[in-house]
Amino acid sequence: MLRFFLKTVLSISILTSCETTIPSIEGLDFKKWELDKFGCNGDRMKMVRLITENKEKFLRYRQNQIIDILGKPDNLTLYERGQTIYFYYIMFHPNCSEIPYRAEEERVKLEIRFDALNRSKEIFVYNY
Repeated sequence: MLRFFLKTVLSISILTSCETTIPSIEGLDFKKWELDKFGCNGDRMKMVRLITENKEKFLRYRQNQIIDILGKPDNLTLYERGQTIYFYYIMFHPNCSEIPYRAEEERVKLEIRFDALNRSKEIFVYNY
């Protein structure tokens, strides 16, 4: 009986530990971020400063955990040595109808780099 109880407790603790702990940052609405695909609504532009000021809270997360927090990336690149880069557009994406076209290097975007062990190691915002 004790063995069954211990197995049950262990199973429950493993299942509950798999949830992603979302970093608590005052003023950052992760649902709004996720719904503002390509940054067309301007909500991401209002929140990107909070992410850059608290970027250490986003380090060491795995790729699937970042997707749980910020949503599916707008673009991703597979880089050398097993690295992956996620891009979240903040402004000037061509899919936004009211915004004039900008070249890729002029667009405002959040970049999250992952190492070969699948952990976020670097966060940078281009053209901000």
